[in-house]
Amino acid sequence: MLVIGLAINVAAWTQMPKVVPQHAGVTGQVDSWTSRNGFLAFTVISIVLFTAALLGASAAVGLSSEGLHAPGKRAERVTYWQHPDRWPIFRPRLWSLMAWFTGWFIVAMAVGANVFALSPRFNLPGWLALVVIFGAMGLELAWFVVRMFRLLDADV
Repeated sequence: MLVIGLAINVAAWTQMPKVVPQHAGVTGQVDSWTSRNGFLAFTVISIVLFTAALLGASAAVGLSSEGLHAPGKRAERVTYWQHPDRWPIFRPRLWSLMAWFTGWFIVAMAVGANVFALSPRFNLPGWLALVVIFGAMGLELAWFVVRMFRLLDADV
């Protein structure tokens, strides 16, 4: 997914004019511009840093079963998976789920940032990038919650 996110940036970079929007105010009016090279560098660095942060948090959660909690009926299932015999089975599944979450986050961020950068070229409103980013991340979060509940409800 990291490669897909970076590929989206490079593909969009070839379509960008030499100067692209960097920031827009609450009204959607662009109030800051940058070169397309600066934009590419910013998005690549952002993607790498967000990936490191999300995977680092995933690794920290995966080190110990103590950080895993769930409310209500699922508390029993969490306790089931926290058992020392079952935690080594559950941990790689949790890590995989977090890695997929991180990957989809990267793709959503890359698409949204590039929609914003290309919006003047295609006469798109500035707020469309926010809709794309938050819409994609909302869908991703819903997917993650459903998958996490399925993971907790799974048997060995």
